[in-house]
Amino acid sequence: MAKQELIASVKDGQHASFLTLLQNHRSKRSTLNLKEVILELSRVQKEELWMHLHSWGNEQLTKLIPEEPSEGDIQNDQHSAQSEDKPGGKVQQSNQNEKPTQIDGSGGQGVPDPWNQEPLEPYNEKLMEGIIEFACIYLNAFQDGEIYIPDKLLELTVLLHGIVKVLEGSVQRGVLSLCELWWLKRLEERDHTIGNALPLLIGAATTKSAQKKDVIRLWAIHDALQVVNLSNPENKPLVEKLVVCAASAIFLSCDEGIKWLALLFSWDFLVPHLHQAIKSLLPECTRLQSEKIAGVYLRAWKNSQGNVRQALEEDCIQDLMYAAIHVDPMSGRLSANLHHLLHHIHRHKRHHVVATTIFTLYDPFLWRSLKAANGLVRMNATGLLSDAFPLTDSSLNQEERNNLLERQYQEIITLLLDPCHLVRIAAIKGVFTILSEFWLMIPSRIIKIIFQKLLSDLLYDASSAEVRTQVIKGLTVLVDCRDAIPFLTEVLPRQGDAFDDMSVNVRIAFVKLLLKVKSSKVSRYWEIVPVHHLLHRLEDDKPVVCKLLTQLLLNSFHPVHHEDQDLLHRSLTLLEENRAAARRFYQYASRKLDLPSTVHFMLLIWRCLRNYALAQKAQESSFDEEPEISDIASPEGQPVIDGQASNKGSTLRRGPFRVGHGSGVPVDDKENAGVDSGTDGQAEDDDDGSSPLDNPALVGGLLDTIVILWTSNAHRLALPQNMKYLEALRTRISKSMPLFFKIFKDNNEVSQTLLYLSSFLPRTLVPTLVGHCLSRLRALHSDQDSEDSHATYINALCNWNRADDVLELASEWLERGFKSGLDASIKERRRSRGRGVRFCETNAPQPLIALRLIRQILKHPLNKLSALDRNRHLFLEITENMSKVKDMIGERLRQTEELSPLCSDVFLCECWAQYLSLIAVLHNPSLEGQEPHNLQDKDDDGENPDDLLFNSSAILSLCLDWADSVVVPALVEEIPGKRKLRAADDAIAIVVSVLNNLLVTSTHLLMIGAADGTFAYRICGFVDSLLKKDVSGSFWQKSLLLALEAHRFLEAYDLYHEENEAAEDGTPVDVMNSCMTSTLAYFRLHEDLPKNAVDLKDTLVMVLSSLGQNFRRYQNEVMVHVAATVVEHVCWIVDKSKGVDTEVTKIIELGGCTSLMVGACQSNAKLATALMNSLAHFVTTAVHDITSLLAVSYLLTILVNDSEKISRYSLKQVVVAADSILSSIIIPVSSDTEEGESSFVFGFYEEYAKTTKVLIEDLKSSLGVL
Repeated sequence: MAKQELIASVKDGQHASFLTLLQNHRSKRSTLNLKEVILELSRVQKEELWMHLHSWGNEQLTKLIPEEPSEGDIQNDQHSAQSEDKPGGKVQQSNQNEKPTQIDGSGGQGVPDPWNQEPLEPYNEKLMEGIIEFACIYLNAFQDGEIYIPDKLLELTVLLHGIVKVLEGSVQRGVLSLCELWWLKRLEERDHTIGNALPLLIGAATTKSAQKKDVIRLWAIHDALQVVNLSNPENKPLVEKLVVCAASAIFLSCDEGIKWLALLFSWDFLVPHLHQAIKSLLPECTRLQSEKIAGVYLRAWKNSQGNVRQALEEDCIQDLMYAAIHVDPMSGRLSANLHHLLHHIHRHKRHHVVATTIFTLYDPFLWRSLKAANGLVRMNATGLLSDAFPLTDSSLNQEERNNLLERQYQEIITLLLDPCHLVRIAAIKGVFTILSEFWLMIPSRIIKIIFQKLLSDLLYDASSAEVRTQVIKGLTVLVDCRDAIPFLTEVLPRQGDAFDDMSVNVRIAFVKLLLKVKSSKVSRYWEIVPVHHLLHRLEDDKPVVCKLLTQLLLNSFHPVHHEDQDLLHRSLTLLEENRAAARRFYQYASRKLDLPSTVHFMLLIWRCLRNYALAQKAQESSFDEEPEISDIASPEGQPVIDGQASNKGSTLRRGPFRVGHGSGVPVDDKENAGVDSGTDGQAEDDDDGSSPLDNPALVGGLLDTIVILWTSNAHRLALPQNMKYLEALRTRISKSMPLFFKIFKDNNEVSQTLLYLSSFLPRTLVPTLVGHCLSRLRALHSDQDSEDSHATYINALCNWNRADDVLELASEWLERGFKSGLDASIKERRRSRGRGVRFCETNAPQPLIALRLIRQILKHPLNKLSALDRNRHLFLEITENMSKVKDMIGERLRQTEELSPLCSDVFLCECWAQYLSLIAVLHNPSLEGQEPHNLQDKDDDGENPDDLLFNSSAILSLCLDWADSVVVPALVEEIPGKRKLRAADDAIAIVVSVLNNLLVTSTHLLMIGAADGTFAYRICGFVDSLLKKDVSGSFWQKSLLLALEAHRFLEAYDLYHEENEAAEDGTPVDVMNSCMTSTLAYFRLHEDLPKNAVDLKDTLVMVLSSLGQNFRRYQNEVMVHVAATVVEHVCWIVDKSKGVDTEVTKIIELGGCTSLMVGACQSNAKLATALMNSLAHFVTTAVHDITSLLAVSYLLTILVNDSEKISRYSLKQVVVAADSILSSIIIPVSSDTEEGESSFVFGFYEEYAKTTKVLIEDLKSSLGVL
């Protein structure tokens, strides 16, 4: 049926039926298979079928081709010509549909002639696609045996191949598939069906949207390149496309692409072009892609010979080797990619031919590169020598080979002590790689020499922490070498001192070494570093080190699968050894334990402590009382009477070591089922009958462990599937809590821990404790105001969701404090100092403690989140109430004494700081941007959202206005000719504290992005004005940090020039420049930095370095001002001393802002370069007098002897600039007739000029400036 339908549709010209058959063939739901239909056709039917399809194709191509040069003219001419050939005239086409008119294949006279009708139809692209698709189906139908190719099919295929470049879209893709299939089937005339298709297939594989399947498709016809004469100039476009393949990363993503690229290297004239294309890809390729590129070169090298192989070795691989040695390792990924590429080549060095080739290619330049003057070149060469080790040549005899190896040994030993630390690092990495791979091959003499250098010199290299780190890492790598284990067993125990290295990276590497030693069982890690030493580090070190130490000690102090008795023994041992270390151990260990094990261990400790508490209670009970039943079980499971327990006091006191042999959380109440009454032998061994828990520190440590484990696992216990564990903890702990408070009531530390542990329980289980905490807070006094006195109570109340009670108490006390400050007058304060009878209030208000209660809530992250979530409205009320502190401070600045005992100066300063902190914390950006009319509606049960609006930047802007009008004028008072501080030093302290806190809070607001552009410029203008008025140096550091954050904020939100042009406020750069100018003014009056600016140098380095990383243009502006400030300060020194002091050889000896600023830049290579460039620019553009030129020359003379990280090249630049300025300055000579002041001035001028000339000539001589 399908066969007849196919023949009829083609024979009768039924285009739509033909396309429907193809659509059914593609459909998975249809059973039609045209391949089976084609196999059923006879040769005659196939010939007739393709005769009609060829006719269809010719007609469509005839319509397509003329349309391109002339849209309608050629079509009309073609139609006229066809009308003249065929009688019958024109036939009107039906407008009912767009399907082609059916024709009779026999060409009878009664049927409309298609030659008269077809030109009226447009080009049918779908029909053309169908013809090509049917051709592909026809070729694929013949799986086995010879394929019969009708002449018309061959003719049509060759025709389509000839015009494939003109075709577009799906038709072109279909023709390419047909040509590709024709080539793969190895059909007749296939050489004439691939030439035009090959460039298009290559182009498709090199586009940005190319996929792996395009590359795989291209490789399938790779043998088609043999029929193309690539050396023919006519094929230059094809050659260019082949070169583009080498620069396309898609070819490196599959094996077929690598094979294709390797095949292209078979043509010698393509080798240099392909190599250049690959080199252009190297700077941006990934590590994996660089490895694939190495695979291309290796495959091409193995498959080549003669001139092609020589070109690959000398022009490609050796070129990459040379580039890898001389590339800048700091310039991006190029260096790493080159080294990884060569590493993949070096991996094949075990083959003697490859090894010989590698040595031959490295030999001309490697050895001299190891001695190059440039440290980076030596570093690169060291890495390649280590990676390619051993370099061998199969053509050498045994003696020459030994000499070559000895040369490599000596080079490596020499490199270990290279002056450049980068070279030493590369040599250390290479040495340990060589030792781990070739331990048995290397003579013991060489190994001893190497380890002497490593462990005696490099492990204690004071110049670079990275060198010391690499030695430890190398030892860690060497632990995996079985052949080196006997040697390491002797060496490692003597290297424990490195564990105390000041660098955290070295300590991290050392702990990882201990972990490797522990896992490989090379040695006992405690023989390298004693356990008490490890615990000391665990107590004080950084978290990253503590986590590793916990992992190291976990199996020692908390073996998961051991008995409960053993767990308790080890836990007590840890607590006895170092309680602080035990706290951190369990803090990090809980993350490595599963929740059931953790809960079981917590209950195990609780049962142990409960048994001890019961024993203590039993001992305190009278022997005359009637025996009571205790829930301590005997070994047989029967209850033990308290009287009987008393008779065996020694055994009962050893209860903590006999508990808990069960696992998991017990369902029944079996807390004491594991308590063993002991044996007579055990009682005899216990000499004094004492328990370790008699030590209160151990009891506190065990309770700390429970608290830490509970806190660390709170998020897991809160999950619904873990509620059974949480309920078990709450039930068992709440039952015994009254007993514990009674037994340990005299131990304040244990009581505090129990109180905090109780806060994890629902407050319904401990109702009395809630009131107890509130009453203790109300009873606090200022002399008891330490953090420990109230932190536990606040944390407990917050855990019980009673933070509102604390906030209400704090609000009440603050209101009383403000009221006392407002009501107290000067007369009342004077009268209060007189004699009289006073009454002491109980629970008097403590506003200072109120501030610290609020601070404690906000200090703890969990307390802060819960309190803000539940009591935000209370915080807003407190903030509004605390705004009165501004009036209090203004009133205090007008007085000479404190306002009142409750409203003291300390209270005012702390209240202001807490007020600003609340402003930053309460910023609510989620509501800030909403329209006002959307916030007017108030829910019946909820609060008005408008009440929760809080714009922190707007509130801080008001604070800036207040400070500008009230606080800053109190800092200094203007006197003609000079400034002086106000007389009251305590008032000045308040002013400095207020302004510093304002700067810190503004910095934090900018840091978190809670400000806007207006505020950023406003605060910069405020600080700029403040620095110009202040000469005390109290605000330098905080001003620099604020300027940096303001700069980052404006850049991040692209606000830098949006509002600045029309505003009068300052910019971050203005603030930094004003800070430099302020230091200059300060050092003219003082010799040393102020006490609150001792870290100014480090701050300056950090700010300038941060500017240089992302904002180079702004760094240049600041550095030019720094250079100008330094020159001005040196000019002041020169004028002050009437000349230069030639005995000064260090920058620090100059003192002042020169020592500060130049010293800061000297410590950083990039800052040093930036300073010298700015100094050269300043000399060229701004130095016009001999005094400034003398100051520059004097400064350069000192820097030559004290350059640190300032390069000689940078110094040369400034010297050349100074010399050019000196040559352009006209130096007048005073005449003998000039007298008095004029002669005096000219005398100094001449002296300065002569000194400048001498200094510059000396500089040119010492620096080699021509």
